[in-house]
Amino acid sequence: MADSISTGVKSRFLGRIGMGRNLVNFSIWFFLALMIILTGFLSKEFLTTTNIMNILREAVIVSVIAIGMSFVIIAGEFDLSSGAVLGLCAIVAVKMDPSTPAGLALSLTVPLAVGVLCGLFTGFLVGYLKMNAFITTLGVQYLIYGITLLYTGGNHVYMKDISGIFYKIGNGYLGILPLSVIGLAGLLILAQWVLSYTNFGQYVKTSGTNARAAALSGVRVEKTKTIAFVILGLCASLGGIVLASWIRRLEPSFGLRYSFEGITAVVLGGTSLLGGRGNIVNSFIGALLMLMVVNVMILFNISYNYQLLVRGLILIVAVTVEVIGRRRNG
Repeated sequence: MADSISTGVKSRFLGRIGMGRNLVNFSIWFFLALMIILTGFLSKEFLTTTNIMNILREAVIVSVIAIGMSFVIIAGEFDLSSGAVLGLCAIVAVKMDPSTPAGLALSLTVPLAVGVLCGLFTGFLVGYLKMNAFITTLGVQYLIYGITLLYTGGNHVYMKDISGIFYKIGNGYLGILPLSVIGLAGLLILAQWVLSYTNFGQYVKTSGTNARAAALSGVRVEKTKTIAFVILGLCASLGGIVLASWIRRLEPSFGLRYSFEGITAVVLGGTSLLGGRGNIVNSFIGALLMLMVVNVMILFNISYNYQLLVRGLILIVAVTVEVIGRRRNG
C-alpha cells in the first residue's frame, strides 16, 4: 500500500512538472505571436522585409551564444565570459585576412580553435577545480578582454577587402533567407537533438539537477560540465566569425554585451537558472522576443539609455517569473 501511495505521489509530481514545462513552451510561443501582432500594428516598418531580415541577422549572433549558454546553464553552471570570447574570435577572424585563400582558411579555423581553448580553460576551472562559476567567468571575461586589447593595441579592427566565401557567411542569401539564418536553423536542430536524444544531453540535465546523485549513478560530472563550456566556447567562436563577416568594423569591447543578451534569451526561454531543465529552441524564441523589443524601441527613436534600462528590466522580470514558477512547483 505504501508503494502504491508513493507511486501515486510520484506520478502527480511528474505530472505537475510536465504541465509546468508545457505551460512554459506555450507561453513563450504565445508571447512571440502577441509581440509580432502588436508591433506590426504599432509600426508599419516593423513587418517590412528589410526590418525582419535585420532582426533575424542579429538573432543569429545572440542565438548562437544562447545555444551554448543553454548547455552550460542546464548543466547547473554560469558563464559571463562568452561575449568576450565572441569578440576576440571575431577580431582574430579579421586579423587572419580572409581576402586570400590561405587567410580564408585561417579565418575559419583559428577562431574556432580559440573558442574551444577558452571553453576548455573555463570548463577546467569550474568543472574540475570546482571554482565558483560566477566569479571565475567574470575573471575570465576580463582576462580575455585584456588579451583582446593587447592583440589590437586598443584600436578598431577594419576589414577593407572582403568578398567571396567569407563575405557570404554574414551577408549571403539563399532565396529570401540569409545564409547565416539557415545555418542557425541547422545548428538549432542539431543542438536540440543532442540535448533531447543523446546520452550526453541526459548527462547535462542530470548534472544540473543533482550533481552528487549524477556522480553516484556513474555520470562523469566534471567532464560533462567541461564539455558544456567547450560547446559554449565553440558557439561563441561561430558567432564571432559571423559577426566579423557581417559588421567588418570591430572594436575590442564590441562582443561583451552578448553575454548578457545570451543569458537573457536563455532565461526568457524558460531554462531554469538552477540547472536541470531547458529547451534550445525556446532559447531562440527568447532571443527573438528580446530583439523585437529592442527593434521597436529603435523604430520609435527611443534613446539608447532607455534601451539599456528596458533590457535590464526584461532580464529581471524573466528571472522573477522563473523563481516564482520554481517555488510553485516546489
